[in-house]
Amino acid sequence: MPSIMKKNNLFKRLIFFIQIAIGILLIFFILFFITAKSFVNSLYMINLWFFFLAISCYFLNNILMIIRLKRVLAHLGQKLRFKFVFWAHMSGMILSDFTPLRSGYFYTAHALHKKGIPLEAGTAAITSTYVYDLLFKITVATVGLVYLYITILSPAMIISLVLAIVLVIVILSAYFIVLYPSTTVKRFMEGGRIRQNVLKIGKSGRDIQHLFPFILTISFIGWILRGLQWLFIGLSLHFVFSSFLDAFFLSPLLTLFSLIPLTPAGIGIQESAIIGFFSLIGIPAALSALFAFLVRGSEIIVDSIGSKEFFSRILHREDLISHYQTQEGDIDEKAFNSNILVQRYFQQRKTNMIRKYLENSKPDVLLDIGCGSGVQLRELQQVTGGISIGMDINRNVLRYARSRNLPNTEFIQADVHHLPIKSSSVRVIVCAEIIEHLPEPQMMLDEINRVLKPGGEVVITTPNECSIWGLYEFFWDVLGRGRDYGRTHLKFFTVRELQYHFGNFSTCSSETIFFLSPLFALFNNMTILDLGMRFDRFFERHGLGVSIIFYAKK
Repeated sequence: MPSIMKKNNLFKRLIFFIQIAIGILLIFFILFFITAKSFVNSLYMINLWFFFLAISCYFLNNILMIIRLKRVLAHLGQKLRFKFVFWAHMSGMILSDFTPLRSGYFYTAHALHKKGIPLEAGTAAITSTYVYDLLFKITVATVGLVYLYITILSPAMIISLVLAIVLVIVILSAYFIVLYPSTTVKRFMEGGRIRQNVLKIGKSGRDIQHLFPFILTISFIGWILRGLQWLFIGLSLHFVFSSFLDAFFLSPLLTLFSLIPLTPAGIGIQESAIIGFFSLIGIPAALSALFAFLVRGSEIIVDSIGSKEFFSRILHREDLISHYQTQEGDIDEKAFNSNILVQRYFQQRKTNMIRKYLENSKPDVLLDIGCGSGVQLRELQQVTGGISIGMDINRNVLRYARSRNLPNTEFIQADVHHLPIKSSSVRVIVCAEIIEHLPEPQMMLDEINRVLKPGGEVVITTPNECSIWGLYEFFWDVLGRGRDYGRTHLKFFTVRELQYHFGNFSTCSSETIFFLSPLFALFNNMTILDLGMRFDRFFERHGLGVSIIFYAKK
């Protein structure tokens, strides 16, 4: 068996090298076909401003694809921050630029797996959206053929047009058969591995079919952006399409040639198709070749951003625990009373908001999950009283917290995924800035629900996904003490998502705090901070603050 696998791998490598060789030969043929002098002269003509706009359009198209992928992952029960989906997507895109059928994009699933997303879920999200996108592209390309036949092409092209339309009808019919297979089709498909994979693709499509309007909208806007990319590349070479619609219909039509698996990502084939078609509409070969190379070049320039992801490591819970164990014991005490205004302001205002929600509570037992140095418990005891339990994974902070000798308070080391507390035994739970650090936050939420008494209360604070937290986090990591926040903040939530998780509770309420005031606080001046706080109030009223204070009563 190992020898057979070795032979298969050698055969696959041989095929890949042959495909690369064919692509290189096609590029050399194109360069040989056009005169070097005219090609070089065309290079000097490039308007870099329009080329930059083309690159920007392609980048925005990628952002839309990332938003779509993130939404589909969330629908499949896999929540992840936008920044991690961004790097995963871009790494797949750069590999797709150099692999047959652009299959390298499936590396995205592996990159997502590094951040805790199961491979099966990542692959399902990619496959289902890719199929919908491809069907949209083929449909638009067919409409484009009809448009080009009416406006540009010769009547002699009618046979090619009819064949293309028939092919599209066959592809769409095959997809719907796979999406909604009959019993006979299922029986036939279960006969081999490839056919079983086709069935899985159909199941993935059915799983997200209610997202079809959203996916279609993203595909439509993406088509507009790719059309603008082509339009701006044309303008960068000082030629204008006979109609701006030409760019929008030629883009999906001619980029389909990149899926021909004769070369990696259709290298040489797509360029030949662009040169051939542009020649039909009277554009010189040298200019057509430069256009084709700029199209591919603009994509590679943007996609190369994803190269960073190849150097990232798989995220393990053990690594996170080890990281938290390195934090100093008095880390929260220093932040709460820091000489740096932004640290003191953030910690104290957040704690005051928690106190406000619990000021009428008189719990017999209060549990602080992720208690840190115990500063928060000390402040809450002033309004709640009763027995307090602080829980954290970091031995250093627990050692420091115990040294403060807080009355009626005990500190224990524990994993938040498995609380060592009896069911229905706690009256109040506080969980401040913890849930976003967890690979599996649902486990902690289930534990909170388990240990909370009927009528018990919980307050959770966490970054607001519907905010500019990412910008704040960047400055905080650069200028503040939290230099690993960008790496350890794994999952962000919205108010609506938190409300969903506590849907069986009798009461839920929330508000958001901070907008730009933490950035104002970086100036370490109270007058400037006061201005920032007044500026914040408008955005906080509309739920755009960067931190959520969420309250629920069981």
